[in-house]
Amino acid sequence: MSLAPLQSINDQQLNARSNLHTPIKFNAFDKENEKYRTSVKRSGTDRNNNIQANQPQHKKKKEKLSSLCKTPPSLIKTRGRDYHRGHFLGEGGFARCFQFNDDSGKIFAAKTVAKLSIKSEKTRRKLLSEIQIHKSMKNVNIVQFIDCFEDDTNVYILLEICPNGSLMDLLKKRKSLTEPEVRFFTTQICGAIKYMHSRRVIHRDLKLGNIFFDKDYNLKIGDFGLAAVLANDRERKYTVCGTPNYIAPEVLMGKHTGHSYEVDIWSIGVMLYALLIGKPPFQSKDVNTIYERIKCCDFTFPKDKYISPEAKILIQDLLSLDPLERPSVDEIIDYVWFRGLFPPQIESDVMTNIPNYDNQLTMEQSIVNFKKCLESSGLLSDAAAVNPSSDKQPISIIKNNELQQLRKNVLPDSLSPGGTKYKYKEIVDIETQRKLNDLAREARIRRAHQAVAKKDLVATSTNIIKSEISLRILASECHLTLNGILEAEAQKKMGGLPPSRLPKVKHPIVVTKWVDYSNKHGFSYQLSTEDIGVLFNNGTTVLRLADAEEFWYISYDDKEGWVASHYLLGDKPRELTRHLEVIDFFSKYMRANLSRVSTFVREEYHKDDVFLRRYTRYKQFVMFELSDGTFQFNFKDHHKFAISDGGKLVTYISPSHESITYPLVEILKSGEIPDYPECKFLDKITLIKEGLKQKSTIVTVEQGQLR
Repeated sequence: MSLAPLQSINDQQLNARSNLHTPIKFNAFDKENEKYRTSVKRSGTDRNNNIQANQPQHKKKKEKLSSLCKTPPSLIKTRGRDYHRGHFLGEGGFARCFQFNDDSGKIFAAKTVAKLSIKSEKTRRKLLSEIQIHKSMKNVNIVQFIDCFEDDTNVYILLEICPNGSLMDLLKKRKSLTEPEVRFFTTQICGAIKYMHSRRVIHRDLKLGNIFFDKDYNLKIGDFGLAAVLANDRERKYTVCGTPNYIAPEVLMGKHTGHSYEVDIWSIGVMLYALLIGKPPFQSKDVNTIYERIKCCDFTFPKDKYISPEAKILIQDLLSLDPLERPSVDEIIDYVWFRGLFPPQIESDVMTNIPNYDNQLTMEQSIVNFKKCLESSGLLSDAAAVNPSSDKQPISIIKNNELQQLRKNVLPDSLSPGGTKYKYKEIVDIETQRKLNDLAREARIRRAHQAVAKKDLVATSTNIIKSEISLRILASECHLTLNGILEAEAQKKMGGLPPSRLPKVKHPIVVTKWVDYSNKHGFSYQLSTEDIGVLFNNGTTVLRLADAEEFWYISYDDKEGWVASHYLLGDKPRELTRHLEVIDFFSKYMRANLSRVSTFVREEYHKDDVFLRRYTRYKQFVMFELSDGTFQFNFKDHHKFAISDGGKLVTYISPSHESITYPLVEILKSGEIPDYPECKFLDKITLIKEGLKQKSTIVTVEQGQLR
């Protein structure tokens, strides 16, 4: 075939995401979604983002990067294997797909990317990330990665061929599907998603056009071009990406909070609705209208289209605005809706014939079929049902040094593969199962609405943070500790931890005295180490050490967060003289007027000097954030708590200054601080979690200033 002359492309075109569906023919593409598909990356980092898809640029016809892909030669030799190019399968915005055959006659799909389109290190990194993630996926319901190689003009990604089209093809031909069929499809999709999440992979572009039929009409998820790997379950991604009809609201609105596994759960709800109703729930001709509908979850079930009440309940739960209210994969397959008619397989005439399962299946057969589908999808396998928080090693993404070693070639040699604990129970009593679904939903909503119930937790004052990286560090510390508390709560529900697994008790450094004089100088404090610091109104800190004639001068830094300079008192710079005079003033004031609230002292394991990074005053308490990751909460009723060791330990300081540290999970088990039930620990831990949650979302200087 002849190719059009190559045309110049700009950076915006170069970095636009494709909508390539490799294993299907071109006429089966979802052109509406391909037209609007977007992946907006920020420059240099993965945090600041904006939606280019909001702009009316989609109305203009753009040059596809796939037009740069030259037709591969009829014979390609690579590492001793010969591939013969077959017919053209289709194209997206970034690549073209061809059928390849090896010498044995086995057929593959080859996603072909032109090297001319890989003009930047960022574009190369995106391609290598897609390859690395897809290569690591080994699941019956995920398109199998076969090989990758390159010649002088193209990079080839060899994939399992799916010859029977996609769910989008099926929906276009059938207009809508029966609920038994969709139960089967959803179960297979859930199996693949659970596997991906167990590997800490978020797909981020799950849609009907990216889910393909193999030769036996089982489903396979493909296209990992927008997939991301989480280093741990606390990490969040901030890139706004996906296909408009399927984007979760936290992706659109979560510039500060980020998104995680729950975006794929949202996509299940969109696909489930689309398969049963015939179109996505937020469909509109205008992409901005789609986004506005998603942000407020504005969808309805059409009156002229029957859908069972059980299906409506599941869809509504999947499409919850708050990610915490959405069910997990295990909770999804436990819904009553799956206890309806369930086929043993999908027939080969599914594209043209509407099955009538009412006359073919009994409920007893359906239960057996459902169990078999769960097993074949890996949802009953202990090996496949690894929780995302397990110790399974995350996928290793290509490192910078590997990228630097790449010169002429695009692909590292190492990329090519050539060189549930959940147990299924047969549920006969549907009403009992429905009650279990209701209880699980109530628990999710209760967790998600804890913050809403504390609307009056509004910060009245805090110190100014001038560095955005400092705010991000603080947000990360808050998020880490909050997750530690949530993990302890989960451990408590499981009966707690054996003594051998309890965290070792270590008393934290805490604030023992403080004076808020921010209307003139700043915020002064004394630590349990006897060090005295002043967090000045201009954002700098001076920390006067108690055990040496020395002090630290700490200021903000746009790259490091904070930088500290160490001085001897006798060699202090002249410009810091006034700072030390203020410290002496506060030291004398606190010594004369304030009592020490804790008996803790510097321990052997306190190797580093600690300073106060941020203080925040609320109506109910004052929150201190220390540089060693300890968070202290001084409540107005004179009960004080410090959360340390990433949320594993809690220190209680009584109004009479008794101080003791416990493993948090042990206090959660008992429900109160031993001998101090009047401190109302469970009420206060709710407020503590809310304070940490609020602070974990403040990651920009503009939002970080409270006056």
